[in-house]
Amino acid sequence: MFRRFAWLGALLLAAPLFLSPAAANDDARAAQLDGLFDALAASESAEEAAAVEAQIWRIWAYSGSPTVDLLMQRGLEAMASQEYAVALDLFSTVIDLAPDYAEAWSKRATLFYLIDDYEAAIADVTQTLVREPRHWAALMGLAVMFEDMGEDERALSAYRTTLQINPQLETAREAVERLSVAVDGRRI
Repeated sequence: MFRRFAWLGALLLAAPLFLSPAAANDDARAAQLDGLFDALAASESAEEAAAVEAQIWRIWAYSGSPTVDLLMQRGLEAMASQEYAVALDLFSTVIDLAPDYAEAWSKRATLFYLIDDYEAAIADVTQTLVREPRHWAALMGLAVMFEDMGEDERALSAYRTTLQINPQLETAREAVERLSVAVDGRRI
C-alpha cells in the first residue's frame, strides 16, 4: 500500500500544473528530449537526476494547444481533489482532441490506477509508451501494478527498464533488489 502512494505522490508532484513551451517544433523537441535522456541516464546523483527530470516533465507537459493544456491542468486538479469522474471526463476529452499527446494517456492511466481499474490503467500505460517509450513514470506505474497483481517477473522487467532510463530512482532500485530474489533466486 505504501509503495502505491509513494509512487503516485511522486508522479503528481513531478507533473507541473502550469505549462510552458518546451521547444519550437517536433524536431527540436525530439532533439532536446534525446539530450535530456542521455543526461538522465548519465546522472550520478538523485539531485542531478531531479534537475533533468524537471526539464523532461516540462517538455512532456506542453501539448502545443492552450485548450489541451487548460483541460490537463483542470484534470490534474480534479484528480488531486479526488473528483475522479471529472478528471476522467477531462483526460478523455484531451485524448479525443490530441490522441498523440502521451501525457494525457499517462494521467488517465494514473486515474484508472487510483480507482483500481488495472485493466484500463495498463491499456493507457501501453498507449503512453507507444508515444513515449522512455516514460519512466508510466513504466514505474506498470511495474507497481504488475507487482500488485502478483506478476513478479513482469514487474521486475518493468522496474529494470525504468532503471535503464532513470538510474537514480531509489524505489525502482529497491524493487529490483527485492524482486530479483523472488524471481531469479539467490546466488550462491
